[in-house]
Amino acid sequence: MADDALPEVDFQQCITTMFGTPFVSVDWPDVDEINSEIYDLVLAEEQADDLGRGIRSNAGGWQSRGNILTRTELCLVKLKEMMETTIFELLAAIVRKDSGERSFKLVFDSWANVCRNNNYNVVHSHPNAMYSIVYYVSSGEPDQSIPYSGMLELLDPREATTYIQVPNTILDARMFITNRPGRMVVFPSWVKHMVHPFVGNGVRISIACNVNVLEEIRTTRPRDFDVATSG
Repeated sequence: MADDALPEVDFQQCITTMFGTPFVSVDWPDVDEINSEIYDLVLAEEQADDLGRGIRSNAGGWQSRGNILTRTELCLVKLKEMMETTIFELLAAIVRKDSGERSFKLVFDSWANVCRNNNYNVVHSHPNAMYSIVYYVSSGEPDQSIPYSGMLELLDPREATTYIQVPNTILDARMFITNRPGRMVVFPSWVKHMVHPFVGNGVRISIACNVNVLEEIRTTRPRDFDVATSG
């Protein structure tokens, strides 16, 4: 028996991941016109609203006030539809198949980010939300000699992954996102992230959004019953 070969096992069918962190990256096609309109709209709002500067997580640059996706301009209406579609597709992928028919509605809080040379966002997360979305309108002209210029970095929430001694695996604890116009990324709002200092020319513009997912629970009216009275 000692000389017998081991039985064959398909290990690809045996390996999965635990405690997964869902992440979506979509490069939307044919969005040049939408991006151009949002670009002009955001810069016009920045020019008219200096009070928005310095709030939230940005160091320098500008972030808009209020919920920008409540505006009625067609480009923003279309962008919200793109975000809704992406979130619903994500929900369809993560909902357990045996949970029956379910219905959800989404609640958005959104704002615009404008970064110029040397602007960045500190490490932060987004409380009181389920998912966060970043959509890139304009990448500016980052200096290619500067590593990570203007790039979004997602930080692995599992601190112990720094103990891993085998490099260049899917367990690496840093993830960088290139800010390509038309790219939309989605991640859980509790994931800490940052934007590295933008070094270069032009304007880097993104639309960020927090999403709460509310399940619409269907209920039936309780059965009527008689109440006995004395007297």
